Amino acid sequence: MKQSVPEKVILIGASTGGPGLIESIASSLPHKMDAAVVIAQHMDKISLSSFAARLGRLTALPSVLAEGRTELEKGAIYTLSDTAELHESGGEIYLENSECEGGFYHPTIDTLFLSAAALGKLRIYAFLLSGIGSDGARGLLKLKERGHKTVVQDESTSPVYGMPKAALEMGAAQKIAPIGEIVEYIRREA
Repeated sequence: MKQSVPEKVILIGASTGGPGLIESIASSLPHKMDAAVVIAQHMDKISLSSFAARLGRLTALPSVLAEGRTELEKGAIYTLSDTAELHESGGEIYLENSECEGGFYHPTIDTLFLSAAALGKLRIYAFLLSGIGSDGARGLLKLKERGHKTVVQDESTSPVYGMPKAALEMGAAQKIAPIGEIVEYIRREA
């Protein structure tokens, strides 16, 4: 395995209210990380490009808009521009656009989470933040069933409590936490 290939990946899914929460996470990340961070934020493609650039200004870490096949390296933040899947092949971990259109959500969190759950020995930490609907809940449950760490944002700090609530109702979360705790947890694990 290449030295820059991450042994763990932090997945973050968010919708309404998510950008500010993700900015808090990005600005708290250490300057050197063993993990790669992958973000699925519901937003139109043009806005996602600006959002990835903004995350890059908030941290010294590389912030990449993942378009098409994108190899993951530790110490970088990847924002999905489209619905994408996580793959592992030949010692590389990479994102690739999914043929699943995702329906109402762009990019679709469940597609990312479900693809990650199918991978081998990679350690995954998945976080489902504020948002309308239930996107991410099924994928979070599959990750939990495969032994990965799953965390949802609590109601008191979620601008919209739809997605975390849906995940809790399915039994997909190992932990419920306010955003401040989530920020600290991600910073420690990165």
